[in-house]
Amino acid sequence: MGINILILAMVFVPILLGLMPLFVKNDKTVNLTLVIVSIIELICSLYLLFNIDLYNGTIISLNWFAGLGINFEVNGLGILQAVATSLIWIGASVFSKEYFSNKSKNILRYYGFFSVVFGATMGIFLASDLFTLFIFFEIMSLLSYPLVVHNQDQDAIDAGNSYLAFSVIGGLVMLMGIFILYSLTGTLVISQLATACSNLQASPMLVASGFMIFVGFAIKSGLFPFNGWLPKSYPASPAPFSACLSSVLSKTGVYGVIIVTFRILQGNVAWASFVLAIGVITMFFGAFFAFLSKDLKETLAYSSMSQIGFITVGVAMTQLLGEHGTIAAYGTVLHMFNHTCIKLILFTLAGVVYQNIHSLNLNDISGFGRKNPLIKVYYSIAALSIMGIPLFSGFISKTLLHEAIVEKIWMFDTFSLGAGLMQLSEMMFLLSGGFTVAYMLKLFIVLFINKPSTKVLKVKNVLFTKQTKIILGCVSFILLAMGLMPYTIMDNIAGITASFMGVHPLDSQVNYFAFVNIKGALISVTIGLILYFIVAKNSFITKEKGYVNPWNGKVSVENLIYKPIIFTVLPNVFGFISRIFDIFADLFIYIFNFIFCRDTKIPPSFFEGKKYSPKEDASNKKISITKSLEYSLLLYGLGFVIIMLYLLFAV
Repeated sequence: MGINILILAMVFVPILLGLMPLFVKNDKTVNLTLVIVSIIELICSLYLLFNIDLYNGTIISLNWFAGLGINFEVNGLGILQAVATSLIWIGASVFSKEYFSNKSKNILRYYGFFSVVFGATMGIFLASDLFTLFIFFEIMSLLSYPLVVHNQDQDAIDAGNSYLAFSVIGGLVMLMGIFILYSLTGTLVISQLATACSNLQASPMLVASGFMIFVGFAIKSGLFPFNGWLPKSYPASPAPFSACLSSVLSKTGVYGVIIVTFRILQGNVAWASFVLAIGVITMFFGAFFAFLSKDLKETLAYSSMSQIGFITVGVAMTQLLGEHGTIAAYGTVLHMFNHTCIKLILFTLAGVVYQNIHSLNLNDISGFGRKNPLIKVYYSIAALSIMGIPLFSGFISKTLLHEAIVEKIWMFDTFSLGAGLMQLSEMMFLLSGGFTVAYMLKLFIVLFINKPSTKVLKVKNVLFTKQTKIILGCVSFILLAMGLMPYTIMDNIAGITASFMGVHPLDSQVNYFAFVNIKGALISVTIGLILYFIVAKNSFITKEKGYVNPWNGKVSVENLIYKPIIFTVLPNVFGFISRIFDIFADLFIYIFNFIFCRDTKIPPSFFEGKKYSPKEDASNKKISITKSLEYSLLLYGLGFVIIMLYLLFAV
């Protein structure tokens, strides 16, 4: 009974806390409450993590909810992500108080949605079945929108439109996939899917279902080509929420990709190869555009996209290696956790820069950290980790991912097509690592080496509170400890998730610091130094304009494909269909009136299909909404909501 209450509280207490701003109008009180709840959530998550053998597989059900009920289950990867989520929300909540100290507009609204998204994210990682996961995934996705557009400027609104469009379409596609999957297998329980789908691997419908579910998760994680919303939403969002988007919310998408690959399409080599290709493309293009960017948060946004690509490569390699996939699984899990901690530090520091300079342009923030050694230390730890430098945590996870690719190459004949493709994947892996070194080095030189800009010189006292320093210090210590003690900490963390990842724990320790493993890091560092000192300094840095981005931002998958379809083609097509229905509805009303009421007047609604014009209202030609199809659709929508609410709480 105790574990039931604990799990339910971990999900629903933050959601209920989201109502607090309706009754408590002091934002400091709300913030303090959120910090305390986040700390308690971290303690509970750590308790479950350390006692995973005792609680693994425990299921908690609310059978009365939504007819099918919602169900939660304790598993190693989910609990590890719950730990990461709690840690990020502590840091983001603490920093929110500092970040919004001079920007109190709509701050209570921010905290309300921020808390609900926290609880929904916990619900995703603790979900026992895809139905439960979908419910909380949609809550998280849709209620993140007010946080993305919080600043309410044009950039935020534009980013929010992209985010919402991708989220809604992704959710609908995922829901269709879930319906098909349930019709094929009769179950949505995650732990039962591998068995239920094992005899259906040759079924095209199963692949179609898996692909639809994958699309919904791929959008949230920012995988190519579904990443159009990412480079806009991260910079436009307030820095504390940007940290959450990058560190945790993107991992909900990766979590779903893992479920699709390891449960629904387990053993499907073609699917694993497809996921590998998506991961490699995402990994490379994210790093490439981060290298080109001249905006701090945009660089970090593309960096997140790239690191998600690294993680996705690990997901694919786990399946491609089969019974030898443990090192890939370990690398996947550890890089997920590493990236979470790294991006909390980097996006928080970006927020510190912004609240002092009110700009993120690299030319404006030049030299910001020269006189602040603590910022330099925090940035350096995070940067060296994400670069994969030995003795830092990122080196361990990237080494495991790299070794997984190398091991697969050894399994092929030397001159086979498979070996060639895997060698290409390894080259892209090392090249992407090189771009990572290059863009993180670029940011370090901008912030800590270059001469201070005019805007930086105007800053007398840097806003950087003691609470934020402590949080970043703790997270930096975690990264250092994991990098220095990989066998004691990182191997044990990954081992907890082995069962969920479908692999056996490592039989023997990996010699992380053998030269053959360090060599991969040295290759990436060498590539990075060449890219920065030869390419960037000669092409992207000018004496007249400083840092420039040679890429035309208007040329993108979003602008070329998604925007025309979503905002032009679909509205016109469905608008035309709606107009036809509107005409037929009006015609039916006219005929009905003529036959039964002997009313030969033309209904006003015949003239209401056209766009509203203020001139019409001014000339007393008021639109009668109660006689239009739109009003009927509104009533239909309200009725549908009532029915759904009934079904939601029906037994």
